[in-house]
Amino acid sequence: MIIRRNRGQQPGVVRKIVRRTRPAVGGNGPRREIVRRPPLVIGEGVVPPQRRSVRVGLAGRRFVIAAGGLAAVAALIAGAAWLYRSPYFRVETVEVQGTQRMSDRTIVAAADLLGRSMLTADLAAAQRAVYQLPLVSSVRIERDWPSTVRIIVEERRPWGTWEQAGVDYLIDREGVVIAVGERLPAGAPAIRSSEPGSRIVGDRVDYQAVDAAAEIYELLPRQLGTTVEEVAFIKGKGVQVTTADGQVALFGDSSSIAYKLAVWAALAAEARQRHIAYTTIDLRYGNRPVLQ
Repeated sequence: MIIRRNRGQQPGVVRKIVRRTRPAVGGNGPRREIVRRPPLVIGEGVVPPQRRSVRVGLAGRRFVIAAGGLAAVAALIAGAAWLYRSPYFRVETVEVQGTQRMSDRTIVAAADLLGRSMLTADLAAAQRAVYQLPLVSSVRIERDWPSTVRIIVEERRPWGTWEQAGVDYLIDREGVVIAVGERLPAGAPAIRSSEPGSRIVGDRVDYQAVDAAAEIYELLPRQLGTTVEEVAFIKGKGVQVTTADGQVALFGDSSSIAYKLAVWAALAAEARQRHIAYTTIDLRYGNRPVLQ
């Protein structure tokens, strides 16, 4: 049965015609299918699809680079601070090599490296401090990771004996006193000084006397065929040499020792030929020697 309802026109209601773009629920819409396309082969005349890329602005890239750099610097600073404070990189051992007369404790105390950071320890300053010790001729300091510092020392070597006021002093080639009350065996250079007073370890004796004695001990046996009995350093006269056959030569200062020895050798040869006897020769005036 069909019943028609006649409601009539309601006031205030506007009727409109609405067109739907989609099919109504339950209606027959257009049929859709999934179609699979074969992959494109890049070849002749075929252009591959272009990929879209997202570009970051220049300001954005600069910000990223700056942020990364700051982060790296902060990490380095933090790592360096940790290494500096870390107990694993502290000087725990100081090894000393090459000492004979010196105490290892003296060298370790002068270097002052125990407990310092292996990274920032000033080895140059420590080397200078050790070098100031009177018996040190040379010194080298090196790190041995992770916690050891090695100090290699070369001590001054005994060269001769300096006798002053009845006391023997062991000296090196530079005239530095190495020991008090010691003397090298016979044949080693020996200098007797007329100076008063005493010496201590680290003192330097007259360098001219040491230089002259070194040349005389080396050259005199070849020039005159005799050996040195004694080298004396006399105040007001300078260096005086006594040979094994009893002759005495006055050299004065340490200048021109080789020339003075050559003059002495020539005069000695002439004196033998002319049967001239002498006991003393004065070579202090260069080419004007005096025989006595």
